[in-house]
Amino acid sequence: MARSFLAPGEEVVRTTRKHLLVLARPALGTLVLIGILGAIGWFTGPQSTTDVVDQACGALAGLLLLRFVLKVRRWCNERILVTDRRIATVGGFMARRVSSWPYVRIHDLGLRRSITGRLLGYGTVVIEATIPGSAPLVLERIPDPNGFYRDVMEVLMEGPLPDMVEVDRGRDETDEAVARPPVDEADTGPLPRVVV
Repeated sequence: MARSFLAPGEEVVRTTRKHLLVLARPALGTLVLIGILGAIGWFTGPQSTTDVVDQACGALAGLLLLRFVLKVRRWCNERILVTDRRIATVGGFMARRVSSWPYVRIHDLGLRRSITGRLLGYGTVVIEATIPGSAPLVLERIPDPNGFYRDVMEVLMEGPLPDMVEVDRGRDETDEAVARPPVDEADTGPLPRVVV
């Protein structure tokens, strides 16, 4: 399914989906609401003349269960792909959503893990773009976040180095090349100090 969105020659490094824990809250909410509806149906039992209430509670419980099944189906269809050229998210149940981040657009890659995430084996990966003002891509509740981070970094490091260093070619070839950061022509000096 998700491989149909790949370019010719593009290879998948890792395929994952969000952690199973993302279904815990909908499952718990569905169980609690079905329990409440069952209690309402029990107390207004069939011995009284309130069959309408029982039928309404049964219909609502069925709708809640259907809603949960659709959430599970959506979770099953969502994929996060790490390829040799980009990171892509593919999702959607009826309509497909595909978003992709080529590695040339990635400026920074971050990993956050809470205590709960460490215990249950998930984390948040934050990908910041090189385009100023663009919102970062936040991939929450990723299983095995250390492996995901490592795979993305390995692919990033295998590619060509970005043009961020300038090598001094004016020296003799026997001398060691010195790498210098690029000079910003529009640099206006240090930022002023802000007192809050």
